[in-house]
Amino acid sequence: MLPILLLSPMQSITDIAPDVARELGIQIHIETSDDASAIERVRRHPGVEVVVTRGGLAELVRQIPGINVVEIAMSLNELLSNLADLTGRGLKRIGIVSRANLFAGAVGDFRILDAQVSIRPQADEAGIQSTIRQLVGEGFEAIIGCRVAFRTARELGVEAVFLEGGPVSIRTALHEAIRILKAKEREQLQAAQLSAIIDNIDEAVIAVTPEHEVSFFNRHARRLCSISPASPPDFKHALAVFDSGEKEQITTINGNSVIARSIPLEFNKAVRGKVLTLHEVTRIQASESKIRSSFYQKGLYARYQFKDVIGDSQVMQQVLARARTYAGHDSNLLIYGETGTGKEVFAQSIHNFSKRSKGPFVSINIASIAPSLLESELFGYVDGAFTGARKGGKPGLFELAHQGTLFLDEIGELAPEIQSRFLRVLQEREIMRIGDDKIIPIDVRIISATNRDLFQQTLAGSFRQDLYYRIHVVGLRIPPLRARADDVPQIFEHYLQRFAGQAGRQAMLTEDAKELLKTNSWPGNIRQLRNLAEVVAYGESERIDAEQISEVLGEQEHTTGESTFITIPESGSLKQMESEIIRNLLSRLPADDVCSRLGISRVTLWRKMKKMAAFPNDQT
Repeated sequence: MLPILLLSPMQSITDIAPDVARELGIQIHIETSDDASAIERVRRHPGVEVVVTRGGLAELVRQIPGINVVEIAMSLNELLSNLADLTGRGLKRIGIVSRANLFAGAVGDFRILDAQVSIRPQADEAGIQSTIRQLVGEGFEAIIGCRVAFRTARELGVEAVFLEGGPVSIRTALHEAIRILKAKEREQLQAAQLSAIIDNIDEAVIAVTPEHEVSFFNRHARRLCSISPASPPDFKHALAVFDSGEKEQITTINGNSVIARSIPLEFNKAVRGKVLTLHEVTRIQASESKIRSSFYQKGLYARYQFKDVIGDSQVMQQVLARARTYAGHDSNLLIYGETGTGKEVFAQSIHNFSKRSKGPFVSINIASIAPSLLESELFGYVDGAFTGARKGGKPGLFELAHQGTLFLDEIGELAPEIQSRFLRVLQEREIMRIGDDKIIPIDVRIISATNRDLFQQTLAGSFRQDLYYRIHVVGLRIPPLRARADDVPQIFEHYLQRFAGQAGRQAMLTEDAKELLKTNSWPGNIRQLRNLAEVVAYGESERIDAEQISEVLGEQEHTTGESTFITIPESGSLKQMESEIIRNLLSRLPADDVCSRLGISRVTLWRKMKKMAAFPNDQT
């Protein structure tokens, strides 16, 4: 049932109203009342928001706060029908008297055909009674009017017609009541939406009148400006921001650092007060952290951890121990080692073991990006910074790595023109996008990697010495496979099982295959070893022996062209030179071909290989 009450001054309206409401498809409350009981009848319905009534009842109900009143106005059709009835009976002077609100402003004397009609609206019952007596005294023969006019005319002995509210008037009034309810509902919804929006933004909002009085504040403002949850808010410190004259400033309220912004509230081209917003610094930092965490969804995270590093050799355990130690600090780190040794695996593991593990891990290979594009990738750019710039601009890798780690692989390829700007970032911990004039502070740990001798590059002048010492606060050397030969079979088997498992089969290394793996020099290190395991896994045999390993190694060498030279260190002993020759040949040729080239038997070759495995550095 709608919160609409039809308060009827007469039984005829009470009788008609249910049928009209039924036609409109609504249900309403209906009460019949006189002036004396009107307010009491309305209060019987506490949920009512709109009262539909007429005449003096409308004026009485308007005294009740929070109630909207819709008047049942005079229907022109019903009035003309009454006039036609009276003139048809020969009556020539007709007066129309009622409350003013029943006539919607109509007043005066009119000549309708050969009849004189006088409309006399009145403010109250006394005025109605006085006017009726005046009209009767002037010779008026009939009166059309409200309940009081009807009764007074009858008492004076003239023809009287009760101006009832018919279906048309009631329907029009109910339509208006429904419109008011819908408008109120829209207003309430908009108010609820606005309140929900203001209460759920991260900022405290305080609206102030031109007289410097608080007219509105949200729940964040209440919390921020209250000493305790039970105490009322005190806006004195917050409003002091207006007195400073600054539009934005950092201040402290109840021990909380906030960014305060003063915004003039303009209406009809005039300032009608101000709005103060207070954004807590801790909330800004929390939001920033949440944004940074979304980088995980974009792939800006580290996959590897120290447990993914395979190798039980003493040299690797020492490297892992140092890496864990460096992960506990925030110093810039340079990882160096030959290509394919797993420098990025260590960089990711260090990140995941550090206090920055919840932040982004951003990786870039310097050598893979043209110097002309590298600057925009590192520092970002604003909209319109250059031809082809993305609309809206783009954040650089330094920004993306904020509160995380930026890994710069092949740092030795960094162009000289970028080195100076890169050095400034490391010194100041702030960047400026290309085409912008704003400084952006950053909190990034830099881990660099190279397979070059950066110190020699500084001596040659191709790499800035001051930059070298900035990125090489601590250093970590990743040993090549030949320096940890005992780890090679374990690493190979790891990849072999993975690739064989993908093919739905199992594979097992023989002891002689393991010995051969140990004796190879592995110039491509783990990358080469992984590729070898993948190729071997394609075979049909589940038992992988040395001959199969040697054959695939030879095929890999032949695909790049067979080298006719072997480089041997001049300072090495004769045994070391022999071992280097054997390792080199075995990495490219099958065992039988190696025996043929060296003029030794297969047994002699295996004996030398075992001796090399037992003494990998040939210190015999």
